[in-house]
This record gives sequence, structure tokens and C-alpha cells, in this order.
Amino acid sequence: MRVLIVEDDFVGSRLMKKFLEAECFCHLAFDGREAIEAFETALLEEKPYDLMFLDIMMPEVNGIDVLKAVRDLEEQRGIAPDKGVKVIMTTAMNDADVIMEAFNARCDGYVVKPIRKEQIFEEIRNLGLLHPESP
Repeated sequence: MRVLIVEDDFVGSRLMKKFLEAECFCHLAFDGREAIEAFETALLEEKPYDLMFLDIMMPEVNGIDVLKAVRDLEEQRGIAPDKGVKVIMTTAMNDADVIMEAFNARCDGYVVKPIRKEQIFEEIRNLGLLHPESP
């Protein structure tokens, strides 16, 4: 499984990669612009990401705007909504309005920080991307 981890906190991104790297190929992006570029490059190379962990609060381009750009890129390429990348928002914001905005932008999951390994794998299994017996 190919995973894009978008997190502006270096320690947080490395920790998530450490959680996932035994099961997944992980690519890191440290801001929204880098995330959009990585996602578009993966599509152009026909090696799309299966899963994206996307921080909401980032400088320049926030996670909600990245998610909208990702969904626009998929639509432009004729990727059906159920065939696109699965996106799990990661944030310290446990606010109902922010959660609704994220799901309205078509995220697939929402995890509030601090993130635990078990929580990540539960979300991935809920999306059908890992076998139920995986970590």
C-alpha cells in the first residue's frame, strides 16, 4: 500500500512513518503545496497513493484546501469517487464545524491528535485497506 503522510511537524510525520513502514510504502510531505505536487506526480507516474494522512493545520495551504485540490485532480482524471485515494484527516482540532468541513470536502476518516498506532490501524482497517488481522 502506498501512503502519503502530510504533516508539517517533523517529529509527528516521522512517528507516523515508523508506525506504518512495516505494512506500507510511505512518502512524507511537510506542507500543503508539497502534498499536492506529490499527489499529482504519483497520478502522472501511474503510481497513485492508496491512502493519505492529512494534517489540517499547515502553513500556506491547509489540509482542507489540499483535500479539495486532491479531489479536483481525481475528478479531472476521471477517477470515480469510490476509487480515489482514501484520506484520513489528522488534527488537534476536535471541533464539530471543522469535522463537518472535512467530511464535506470528502475525507474518509478523522483522527484527533495525539495519534496512537492502534488508532491509525483501526482507521485503515475500517476503510478496508488492511486485513482485519493486520497490526
